[in-house]
Amino acid sequence: MTELQDPIEIYRASLAELPAREEGEPPVIRRAEAWPYPDLQRLWARVETSPFAAFPNLGFTVTDPDGAVVCTMFMVEIREPYQSVTLHLRQPPRAGQRYTLLIELERDERTLDTRTLAFDLIFREPEKIREA
Repeated sequence: MTELQDPIEIYRASLAELPAREEGEPPVIRRAEAWPYPDLQRLWARVETSPFAAFPNLGFTVTDPDGAVVCTMFMVEIREPYQSVTLHLRQPPRAGQRYTLLIELERDERTLDTRTLAFDLIFREPEKIREA
């Protein structure tokens, strides 16, 4: 009779055979966008980073026109270079006013890259903006 292998041991052996992932440079933020939803109480943020071997953290901070923090989000050890998230503003929206989104990429409590996006709290269709 054929002897069955333990699935955990098969998994460990396959991981050991993978080539080591190497990182020539620390990851950076390649592209970032912020798009208010029609209700102006949520924000669609998209971030693309360069490839990475060790998983970095990604932080988002939204501030209102007065500089007060109205939303934060922290993602631990992102697995993919592309992230798309919805951020919920905790204060009533101030339509047409200038808000700021700070995006921080970090690993091992060290900041690798930051990006600051200033945007007006106005709904715009992303597809229509790109067509123009």
